[in-house]
Amino acid sequence: MSKIILIGLSFAVLTLGLGNAYGQQTANPLSKPAHYDPRNFDGVWHLSEGGKFGPFAEKNGVKYVVYPFTPEYQAIYDQRLADAAAGNPYQTAGTTCLPSGAIRLLTGGGPPLEIFHTPKKIAILKENGGWSRIYLDRGHLPSDDLYPMFYGDSIGRWEGNTLIVDTISLGGANNIDGTAPHSDAAHLVQRISRPTFDTLRVEATLEDPKALQHPVTALAILKPLPDEDFTENFCTNERNIRDKNGRQTVKFGK
Repeated sequence: MSKIILIGLSFAVLTLGLGNAYGQQTANPLSKPAHYDPRNFDGVWHLSEGGKFGPFAEKNGVKYVVYPFTPEYQAIYDQRLADAAAGNPYQTAGTTCLPSGAIRLLTGGGPPLEIFHTPKKIAILKENGGWSRIYLDRGHLPSDDLYPMFYGDSIGRWEGNTLIVDTISLGGANNIDGTAPHSDAAHLVQRISRPTFDTLRVEATLEDPKALQHPVTALAILKPLPDEDFTENFCTNERNIRDKNGRQTVKFGK
């Protein structure tokens, strides 16, 4: 065999060996791994499907979610829907630069969110400024230390590969989905799991003895955005106001 052929074969074997040895360096970083940690939710995610706590209905041209409200809170909801039909929709938190709250963080869609893990807590951040911290090493704070919060006091524990997140003290916000009301007795329990590499499953159950006749549950499926980075996002809108008659308007100038 000629020297040229031997050199060629040797180079091919060497190249193959290096490829096997350093395959992780040349692999597509966005490809699905053969194995993954189902307890690791790190990454950027967005709502792909689901997220509603009830069936849709429509009245006077306004689409809404049907909830099992108590009479008191059904009256509040009916008024908000009537206002929307009259061209004066309920002002959501975002229009006045207030946080949307924990109930909508994983089930409300909109901007993407990013999840970070530490040994003692998990942080969920939304691109438009919402955030939640889930404490893994303690119970709920004593009642004397609790106050009405938008994202509440959240504690987490693992059941197999499912993270159970229990959130109380949600009196800072006043709506479930941007329109439907809830009370300061709202209690949110979320079961978060990663059944496949590219799927985050969130089963959220909301109970509220003041506002709801029985608990409601939403199922949300989130998908990863592996090449997504957050953009800087902050709220500066202080011009959406209501006039003396309660109708929405915009303030110009100082």
